[in-house]
Amino acid sequence: MKSTNTKSLRRDVTSVKNALAIDCDRRILFIVLFLMGIGVSLVASSSSFFAGGLFEDHFALMRRHAGRAALALLALMFAMRVDYRIYRKIAPMLLLVGVVLMLGLFVFGHTVRDTVRWYLLPMTNTSLQPAEIARLSLIFFLAYWITRAGNDITDFKRGFLPAAAVITLVAAAIAATPNYGTASATTAIALVMLFVGGARLLHLAGFAALGLSGAAIKVFQSGYVRDRVAAFINGSDGTHELNWQVHQSLIGFGSGGVFGVGFGDSQQKLNWLPDAYTDFIFSILGEEGGLVMTLIVSGLFLLFILRALKISRLCSDHFGEMLVVGIGTSIFLYAVLNMYVATGLFPVTGLPLPFISYGGSALVVNAFAAGVLLNISRRLHEPEKERGLRHA
Repeated sequence: MKSTNTKSLRRDVTSVKNALAIDCDRRILFIVLFLMGIGVSLVASSSSFFAGGLFEDHFALMRRHAGRAALALLALMFAMRVDYRIYRKIAPMLLLVGVVLMLGLFVFGHTVRDTVRWYLLPMTNTSLQPAEIARLSLIFFLAYWITRAGNDITDFKRGFLPAAAVITLVAAAIAATPNYGTASATTAIALVMLFVGGARLLHLAGFAALGLSGAAIKVFQSGYVRDRVAAFINGSDGTHELNWQVHQSLIGFGSGGVFGVGFGDSQQKLNWLPDAYTDFIFSILGEEGGLVMTLIVSGLFLLFILRALKISRLCSDHFGEMLVVGIGTSIFLYAVLNMYVATGLFPVTGLPLPFISYGGSALVVNAFAAGVLLNISRRLHEPEKERGLRHA
């Protein structure tokens, strides 16, 4: 009788362990959850002064962001459970959805600061930025196309040109809103995927040269963009209107020192630093958490891309490998560009800091993308016959 009870207890313990087991890359999961937790805390602090003046409620924006973070967690868990291989079948459809959403902005979009980047969702008091969806849909499509093309990706007409045309279409639609920062970042992500996928360097260099030429022409044609670039080149002039954000951002970093002034004690958020809870939230992190916290967060993003690269190397399915490269590059590149802007090393782009900046569309899309990456990591230990051949 005692032996039966012991066996039953062991089975129960085993069942509990299996239920609690996390069969994905735990480091990436921890990084995403930790960064989202930091994001909610930082938004609570950095938006409190602005929210208090606008809504007479210091935590109005924090609660809104926390709700979106909860939605992002649901997106993460959903993507973790859905077999990533299904996206190969629907990748062209996903791309079509992304492009249609971008083009629809010119009819149904909401204008903010002379840009048309959002849809206002009725009865939700929130908005949708389709550029984030278009970016992810392009990653899905390129993973599909590179896998389908196989060795033909080195052929200009059969492999590279169709991919280049799709990249140009998506980037042009994003840039037309206008949103040059996201368009440039999306193009860079796509080029990395093509490079890893085996495209010829000559083709990539030619495409990049054409893109840079087009960007240069746009800089000279657009007074606002030209002024942004000129202000960046003359960054030492902290009194210049276009340098004000970066100048105040650097003051925040300097005030934080090594260990920071303490959570909630930022002075730059008191209307000195515009967009303190969105594009320049990294500066508030440096002010309140000091050099220590900025190094921790930077290190986590570096660990994220290193783990993603390891997963891509271990993945025997070429489609999964390219998805991991695209998603990992996307999140890491956004983080690097945001940090560079906050520290004055790159012109202001308007890109959010993944998982941390206030927002909804970028947060949910990045969480979903991370969930797809985690799902791929779950499949690494499946039998070969279940995973399929690498180039299947």
